[in-house]
Amino acid sequence: MDRGFLYFFNGFINLFVILLLLSCSYDGGVEHPVIRKFSWFSYIAAEDIQKRCDRSFGSEYRFVYNGVYDEQVRTYDIFPASNDRYDIKTNVTGEAEFSSISLDLEHPDLFKPWRPKSSVTNVSAKDIAILEKTLKNIGFFTSRPPLRALSSSEFYWVVSACIDGKFNQNAYFWPDERFTKAQFPKLLNMWDFTDVPINQPRQSSNLNDSSSADNDNHKSHFNLNFNRYGLLSYQLLE
Repeated sequence: MDRGFLYFFNGFINLFVILLLLSCSYDGGVEHPVIRKFSWFSYIAAEDIQKRCDRSFGSEYRFVYNGVYDEQVRTYDIFPASNDRYDIKTNVTGEAEFSSISLDLEHPDLFKPWRPKSSVTNVSAKDIAILEKTLKNIGFFTSRPPLRALSSSEFYWVVSACIDGKFNQNAYFWPDERFTKAQFPKLLNMWDFTDVPINQPRQSSNLNDSSSADNDNHKSHFNLNFNRYGLLSYQLLE
């Protein structure tokens, strides 16, 4: 398939996505890259977790790593599976791999280059208790989220959790001390079987410069803003 057509198709999809972002809510279980992108802000705000957060449902966690949005996004959804066990669903989305596109006439998949690499594993409640302790150690439950906006072109974690019927959300951006001292990424890495290396934080003069020539290559550029209770708003910069 002609690569120029694929780029045109991707550009069209991204324009379509921007037009629909405001009206789409994440309701869980959606892996299609277009639908997932429609509902990205709802997903990262964990609106679905907030809605079902009560004592009867059990503890639930969502970790989102923004390793420059157009380069890599990693998500970890943790939810009860059975008594004293939890499932961890990992998705890693990176730059499109056009060599992976499926041309099978019986099962064509034009979206395969944009589909995430995924893995699922099952852990004990004791493991989750250790995870919760790492969150307590960095003040997840007691400190306020960042007062400044977080750009899609930088490195940060957004963490959401429903524990004992109470919803909490916080964020950690590089190179802030809370980011560098956080221990939960090491645990998540142990439970991540996608075999995709994490996009490590780095210094770059272009990452936060929206006027940079490199920014023309960014398909999605936005800011996240938080209030003391969680995600307050977002701003599309494209």
